[in-house]
Amino acid sequence: MNVRRTVAMVAELGAVVAAVVLGGKGGLIVLLVAASVALALRGERWFVARDRDRPAAWSALGGGLVGGAALAGAWFLSPTLIDATGHDIEWSTEPVVRGSFQLAATLALITVALGVASELVFRRWLLDRVAGLVRTQGEPRPVALVAGILLAAVIEAAVSPSGGFPVGVGVVSGGLGALYVTSGGRIAACVTARLVFDVGAIFLQALQLTA
Repeated sequence: MNVRRTVAMVAELGAVVAAVVLGGKGGLIVLLVAASVALALRGERWFVARDRDRPAAWSALGGGLVGGAALAGAWFLSPTLIDATGHDIEWSTEPVVRGSFQLAATLALITVALGVASELVFRRWLLDRVAGLVRTQGEPRPVALVAGILLAAVIEAAVSPSGGFPVGVGVVSGGLGALYVTSGGRIAACVTARLVFDVGAIFLQALQLTA
């Protein structure tokens, strides 16, 4: 292993530990910086050729449909969930947006930035990195991809950059990881799925259609 790759690995491991300790958006920023440095040291980039091919556009559309379906399902099931458990879906960690489109638009922009950063960090970097390391140990590709999905989900849950309940964050992260893998590792699919759901939830709350 050459010096650059050794430095990159040390930065990655240190960043994961620091991110878990810090948690939240601070933890995500640490991971984003460390991942950017590690990719640069390896001569890699955040966006690759497959992100710009024709299937990437279909992946983006498919991801958006998945996110929209998840949002619609959550909205329709919300009353049933309240009746069954006494707890509603946590639509947003910023209830201040209720009834305010100006605040909703501002929060939506922040949410978009946070969502894109999260998908780059937890899918394009962490999932791919773990899967690559597992493959070097001689494991089959499906095993490597599952390992990548699961570890990325666990770390995202531990960091919880969106501020949500860790178990819920981990489940959603695992689903986004599966979407990323099944779209051939094209980042557009998981990005659009996340953004359609998260931004849609903000505006549902602004319209006072959710609790």
